[in-house]
Amino acid sequence: MKRLWPLALLLSGCPFLDRGTEATQPKELSSFKVEVLRLYTVSGNTQTPVDVVSECARNYPSQAEVPLELRGTPECRYIIPPGEVRIDLQAQALDLKGEPVVTDRPVSFRVVPGELSADQRGRWAPLSGGVLNATVTALKLYGEVRVWVEDAPPTKVYPGGEEPDPSLLPDEDAGTRSWASGTSAIIYFADHTIQSLQDPGILDNRGSPFVGEFVVVGKNPNTGEKLTQSCHDDAQRNGADSLMVVTGLDPSGFFVTDITACRKVELTQDINGDSVRNANIEPREPCVEVQGDGTRALITDGGTGLCEIGQTVCRSQNDCPRYLPGTFGSMFIYNYNYPDGLDTGDLLFTLSGSVQEFTSTTQLTFPAWLTAERVRQLPEDQWNKWLQYAKPYDLGGRTCGQDNVLAPYLTDALCGHNRRNMKMESLESGLVRARRVSFPKRFADCDFNGDGTVPFFCENPPSNSWSLCGDTETAAETTERTCNQECTLGIGQFAGERCSERTNFEGFGQFVVEMQPAGPEALGGDPQLPQRYLTLTTTANDGGVQLPRLRELYFNANMVVTCDHDTRYRLGDSDLMISPEDPVFPAGVSTPIQLTGNDDHIALAAVAEASSCVLGVNARTRINLVTKDAVPELNPDCDENDANEVEAVRCRALRAATFDVVGHLRHVQAARPRWAILPRDADDLCCYPGAGLQCPAPIKPCN
Repeated sequence: MKRLWPLALLLSGCPFLDRGTEATQPKELSSFKVEVLRLYTVSGNTQTPVDVVSECARNYPSQAEVPLELRGTPECRYIIPPGEVRIDLQAQALDLKGEPVVTDRPVSFRVVPGELSADQRGRWAPLSGGVLNATVTALKLYGEVRVWVEDAPPTKVYPGGEEPDPSLLPDEDAGTRSWASGTSAIIYFADHTIQSLQDPGILDNRGSPFVGEFVVVGKNPNTGEKLTQSCHDDAQRNGADSLMVVTGLDPSGFFVTDITACRKVELTQDINGDSVRNANIEPREPCVEVQGDGTRALITDGGTGLCEIGQTVCRSQNDCPRYLPGTFGSMFIYNYNYPDGLDTGDLLFTLSGSVQEFTSTTQLTFPAWLTAERVRQLPEDQWNKWLQYAKPYDLGGRTCGQDNVLAPYLTDALCGHNRRNMKMESLESGLVRARRVSFPKRFADCDFNGDGTVPFFCENPPSNSWSLCGDTETAAETTERTCNQECTLGIGQFAGERCSERTNFEGFGQFVVEMQPAGPEALGGDPQLPQRYLTLTTTANDGGVQLPRLRELYFNANMVVTCDHDTRYRLGDSDLMISPEDPVFPAGVSTPIQLTGNDDHIALAAVAEASSCVLGVNARTRINLVTKDAVPELNPDCDENDANEVEAVRCRALRAATFDVVGHLRHVQAARPRWAILPRDADDLCCYPGAGLQCPAPIKPCN
């Protein structure tokens, strides 16, 4: 039989539950109260508050006058900063009851979303009596940011893959960590746009500042919110809705462009104070005055107007900024296969995925997207409803990074070769156009050992020659590299030829095309660098008229001459007189010439009537083209003497013609040239046929 003891007797036998007595519990660390005091950047000894978005800043005389308590709120978000941000914070250790805990243990930090500085010592700090006063250095901040304080070991940084120096880490007692944590209130930063992912903010075009981050761009319509542009230097687009348009499909993904992305002022000095060459910076935007009838008149001498894009007051064009040709507003979305359900011209609400670099082309991987409008469900005349605003930008010498001076530089032959070229980077993954490019006339196989690869160019060639390479390489590698360089550049054994290396073509589908020489656009030239072409006027031939000498031109200079009437010419090194036996530049035909040896003078004279001739420097600039997916039937590695007469004629037509090419611009850091154009289909190419020939099928003539 079970005996039931009286409750009072049971309680009396428990001395620790004696009435009127409570047990004393030790205070255990349970959480942290975290407070962010301020955010700022540091340059030298100067501390500057992080800028806020333009919607908030425009309510105050300057960024510095935006109240501290307003910064970082939903109504006054911080911009997405390009570099490191210092965050002063204070934290108090608390127990389960929310009361202070006295302890001197080390704690670690996290910033979500974002990253901590790579400095191991900046990833943790010790409590002093349960209180923390510390500065956290963070980067890659966007959206709704929180700073975490944790009773946990700091995340390690492994320099060169090795274990960090123990002196940079706190002492750890095994088993003593509580893993308690606390977080600050939300600090509001601007939301991501494609531009914020693409713009490196420094003079280095090799990567995105958000590589490795999972990001979301755009707003789900169910939230009732819109992603709008915050443009400090572009009043026309400030506050505009972000409009992400699909500009082309690819077998492994698609390209998208934000057509309202802010125009960006050209960066001419990086964080180290190094400047770009002033000779190739963009022209300033116009200073204009709006007339009574709505037309715009340029302000020249005197008067007051507004800079056309920035809308700031100006008295001349010199008061207005310079803008990059692109907006960093385009990106490739790597879907691993063809993106079913999308069409060129569709409009997207959102994009998400992980930011990665492939050959220095920024892309989103493992992507997802939400479509706002499917244009193919509209009448056919509206399929370009959005795409019409993603107009291709015409590439030229200035975009490629060449100087606006008469004499070309060594690397001018490779468009966009310099890693500090932000003009090309601002256009990456966007639509561009190269006018009147010439296809290669020869494909050279430089893979002499048959391993399927050839060495690329030297990274840092001497200033006046491509012949030497400072890297350690075998004799066989030197032979292959030299062949590759000379073919690509049209020098050495391939002097004067348009050549592309066959191994690169077979392996990657890319081949080298030659861009148009400097000259007026009306004559088929590149007008971006006006100091690279000259206009000379002749008179009727009365026995020979000597014209000004081009002493500025260096020896071995390639030029293209175009005259409006037949014009006789002579090259030489001293006073030149034209004779009836001298050759003729035919009217309206662009004729290449090369100044060799002592030919640093040229004389021109009209054959019958006065003529005007344009002499344009031809840097023979190269860029890569990939047509294998867009126009698979077009074979640039053809044979003009093919046994099949149809193919032979087609090959001769292809090599005699010049082409206007539209396509997406891809960065290929390892290649030479480093940039490639990827047309979408045959309609992205048109042709100017050679004399007596037609355009190679299926390419149509240019209008």
